[in-house]
Amino acid sequence: MKTKPLIIAMALAGAASSALAAPPIEFSGYMRAGVGINAAGGNQVCFGLAGADTKYRLGNECDYVIEPTFDAKLAEYEGSDWHVRVMPSVYKAWDSGQGAYIDSSGAARNLGTGPDTLTTRFGQIYAYGSNISQLANGRVWAGRRFYNRLQTGINDQFLENNDGNGAGIEDMDLGVGKLSIAFMMDPNYGVRDPLDPEGRAVTNNRFSLPIRMTGIKDFPNGELAIYVTPSKQLKSDDQSTGTPIEPASTPSGLAVGVYQTMNGLILGGNTLIGVKHDKEGESKNTRVVFQQSANFGATAVDFITEYRVAKRAAEAGNKWFTVGARADTWLGGPFRFLAEAGHDQVKPENGGEKLNMTKLTAAVAASAGKEAGSRPTIRLFVTHAVWNEAARLNLSGNTKAVFGDKKAGTSVGVQAEAWW
Repeated sequence: MKTKPLIIAMALAGAASSALAAPPIEFSGYMRAGVGINAAGGNQVCFGLAGADTKYRLGNECDYVIEPTFDAKLAEYEGSDWHVRVMPSVYKAWDSGQGAYIDSSGAARNLGTGPDTLTTRFGQIYAYGSNISQLANGRVWAGRRFYNRLQTGINDQFLENNDGNGAGIEDMDLGVGKLSIAFMMDPNYGVRDPLDPEGRAVTNNRFSLPIRMTGIKDFPNGELAIYVTPSKQLKSDDQSTGTPIEPASTPSGLAVGVYQTMNGLILGGNTLIGVKHDKEGESKNTRVVFQQSANFGATAVDFITEYRVAKRAAEAGNKWFTVGARADTWLGGPFRFLAEAGHDQVKPENGGEKLNMTKLTAAVAASAGKEAGSRPTIRLFVTHAVWNEAARLNLSGNTKAVFGDKKAGTSVGVQAEAWW
């Protein structure tokens, strides 16, 4: 009889412990960090052409970032799984102060600079349910997240990107493809002086309604994806002050992108062909992009080319053309050799002289595997860029400060990168 209370207590303790057991958590993420110098003296300088949409990445990233992601499965219900995903992140740009913002007068201000001044945020924090039979085995979600990210590789371009705060239903299997619809708002749109809590963010923000259909099987080893994203301003006069919202400066927008992927049809690699047109008021962008990967023995090759025409309502537009490639060769053990070349050309719409820049990088690396995508990797690189006089006259930031009277520049550095 004396043991009965002990048995009951142990049973209750076990039940409580089971109830309080931590949910299963998946840990993933991304990071890059490094250090570099320029040949003229001082920090690494990264090279990009004024008017171009991207720059080539290898040996040309003057920042560091870490994005650890934690995904906790909290419940199951009728075959569906329910999760919370959180991604705190830290970002530091080498060539600009942190904490920068625009005050209520329109002037640039800075809350601090220096190596220990960082931008920290929750890049993603949202809840979702997956494999919901009533949603054609799709998802429902709400919160802040990276959304609709369709990204190229060596020049790190986001052909589609609707990051922000929002909610939606995702990847509903309709047989012909998977349908996703979301309502997204930019959490930073309209933010003025952070010392003024009565800024314009509440009375002036922008929303988008991204709709996508992906996984449309159109021929063997090929898929089509269609993205349609209307957007519109949400605004009202400030009722506390009577301050009117400026009209006409925030027109409605529409973006349509069509992307064809193929696997194994060209050189045995992966192919992306994309066409996109986006319009916001009188401003328009039209682009065509082609990306191809292939493997030749121990060497992996990535190639990309793109042509984009931009027309602007209030200022001159331009035409941008880029072509570039990266070769990544496994040498033996953890060691590999990488080479990347990229050329950008921008032709102003007003008939001015063409701007052009060519960037070249050679690197040796130690990586955790034979494959080009093996991570972590640590690279020692040399990057050299050359540009014409028209591009020199449009240099900005640290590139102008270091190489302002020259038409070529070099940086040397070490970078670590990992994803998991």
